[in-house]
Amino acid sequence: MLSHERIWSAIDHLAQRNNLTASGLAKRAGLDATSFNRSKRISPDGRKRWPSTESVAKILAATGATLDDFLSLIEPRNGGCGRVAVPLIGSECAIGHIGANGLPGNGGATAEVELPGLGPERCFAIEVRDGALSPLYRDGDVLVVSATAAIRKGDRVVTCLGGGSILVAELKRRTPRAAELSGPAPGDPDRVVPASEIAWMARVMWVRH
Repeated sequence: MLSHERIWSAIDHLAQRNNLTASGLAKRAGLDATSFNRSKRISPDGRKRWPSTESVAKILAATGATLDDFLSLIEPRNGGCGRVAVPLIGSECAIGHIGANGLPGNGGATAEVELPGLGPERCFAIEVRDGALSPLYRDGDVLVVSATAAIRKGDRVVTCLGGGSILVAELKRRTPRAAELSGPAPGDPDRVVPASEIAWMARVMWVRH
């Protein structure tokens, strides 16, 4: 069903799949950075605003997604991306090392999490609690991450430090000696974390708000 809510949700999910914010997706597509802001989805008089077909075409071209990919985000199909049970841990429990199977050693409960188009990567989920990942994510958000997926410059990653704390940031650069991560908020200085302090690093594959 091509509802207003589902179409905008599909745009948000396409952005997340590419480790972008909605504004970042708009900029990559050559659109005004505010084109997909939530404040622009409803007009001041309460009328629903819909993305133009030109805007959708541009974000598909910018991300390499097909129209079929986009439609599957609006209405997942039975033969496509189903619900997959992945281990779910709280952000306060994201400590220790990742096992050879790509999953956290402390396990946790399982939960049904929608994983559209993530391919064969082994994933687990982290539920944000106690403001652990603010300002990027709020309590109750669920991050689906993979420690086995290739990580490239510009990817958003979850990094677990040896002391047990975790942080989420864009990966600027990584060497055998250290990882350079973006600041927690725009304008904040980048952070260099020595490799010896990193217990594990996982790529953010999907976010459920």
